[in-house]
Amino acid sequence: MEKKKIIIIGAGIAGMTAGIYALENGYDVEIYEKHAIAGGECTGWKREGTFIDGCAHWIVGTNPNSELFPLWKHSGAFDENFKIYPTEYFKKVAVDGEIVTFYADLKKLEKELLRVGPKDKRIIKKFIRGIKGYQHVSIPHLKPMDKMNMFDYIRLGAKMLPMVPYYIIYTNITIGKFASKCKSKVLRDAFCSVLSEDYNMHSLLYVMQALSLNDAGVPEGGSLQMAMRIKKHFEELGGKIYFNQEVNKVIIENKIAKGIIVNKEEKFADYIIATCDAHHFLYDILENKYRYPYFEKKFNDRIVNPLQQSIQVSYKVTNNFKDLPKMMSIEINPLKLGSSTINRIDIRNHAFDMSVNKDFTTFTILLKCTDDVYDLYKNMTKGEYLAEKARIGEALEKEIIKYYNLNPSDITFIDLTTPLTYERYCNAYRGSYMSFITTNKSRGLMTKGLVPGIKNLVMAGQWIMSPGGLPIALFTAKHSIYRICRWDKKKFISE
Repeated sequence: MEKKKIIIIGAGIAGMTAGIYALENGYDVEIYEKHAIAGGECTGWKREGTFIDGCAHWIVGTNPNSELFPLWKHSGAFDENFKIYPTEYFKKVAVDGEIVTFYADLKKLEKELLRVGPKDKRIIKKFIRGIKGYQHVSIPHLKPMDKMNMFDYIRLGAKMLPMVPYYIIYTNITIGKFASKCKSKVLRDAFCSVLSEDYNMHSLLYVMQALSLNDAGVPEGGSLQMAMRIKKHFEELGGKIYFNQEVNKVIIENKIAKGIIVNKEEKFADYIIATCDAHHFLYDILENKYRYPYFEKKFNDRIVNPLQQSIQVSYKVTNNFKDLPKMMSIEINPLKLGSSTINRIDIRNHAFDMSVNKDFTTFTILLKCTDDVYDLYKNMTKGEYLAEKARIGEALEKEIIKYYNLNPSDITFIDLTTPLTYERYCNAYRGSYMSFITTNKSRGLMTKGLVPGIKNLVMAGQWIMSPGGLPIALFTAKHSIYRICRWDKKKFISE
């Protein structure tokens, strides 16, 4: 029998992973990618001979005993023999002359927090219990939740039961509110600095549980090499990726997706999978002709559902600072960023991975920004935009030199990406590098990815579930092929 064909829009982690599962289930696959390389937002690049990782600070699913590891292994990202750098702590936070370390090891974490806030024993114990409860979190990675039967729900519910009380409590509490109960000012400020204080506690507990289970390491070579390994696996299975091929439109006849238009050419297929930016897909490629209430509500109410937007500043640093912290949060002189003022930065030291940089390393700083920064930069001239980049890069370079007492010749500002960068390369909506931030008022964390009114089309990728990220891209890609196999009334092969 002639194989059915699937066209995938986007060669990011979701697109390539969906392609791998599709090939294994007997489909022909073509991926069309706007950019010149694979990986999407899981990427990196070189400046002045120095590698800059533009994505993962850690990747959930690096522990061979975790539920996501088999999916990463299946995609070709890594295996048991591949070197994974462990994440010993979330970050070190400098507050009022103290350094508070948010260790991955819960015994060390509890001891550290009690050292800083001996009178806050009750709230510290509560925090540790919350992390332990969240260790039972389970992602529905085997199949979409709407395709689960009663026994699937029972198994999932039984596994997650110890977490449920903590989720009910903490999903509605911001980190700032939780921290406000601390008697110790240092501890209070440390909590508010480890993640943004307007994030909900659910976000912090999820990260900490992954760290505590040694399930959030960094694969050797970083984000770009991981994406290249997935690409290699996809192509070895017979898949094809067409680069510099931006999809303009989906061909829809009688409510059935029949193909795509790319560079004015029609390409036909039996099924379409969209793994690109959700807003771009719904409002540009589909021309806003199909209502999707889940996304409409989130895109139109960004007070409740703010976007993940940031500026990444990168520095080339002489390779003399391997002993400096991997992640250090420090207070700085106020830096104006749009209508906001930045008073603290997180310095990430990439010296732990010598496979990408031998003579130098990179320091990167991720600055949280908001819609007004995007609007400001969007309306700048090229000269103004470049001057703004230089202003930020030079200001933060001085802060790094001052804090670490560096010789100015040891560090060079080499790169700065903004929301406009993500928009230009990935069609990211208003430069959002992930999806929606989960606040204490967020609702509806996951959607099916099925556009009302269109058959034979499914969306996958990090926009399907907040707050986005690589693990969500991974398992929603698998789900997309599961759905197509069900549409074809065939058994889904996952191994």
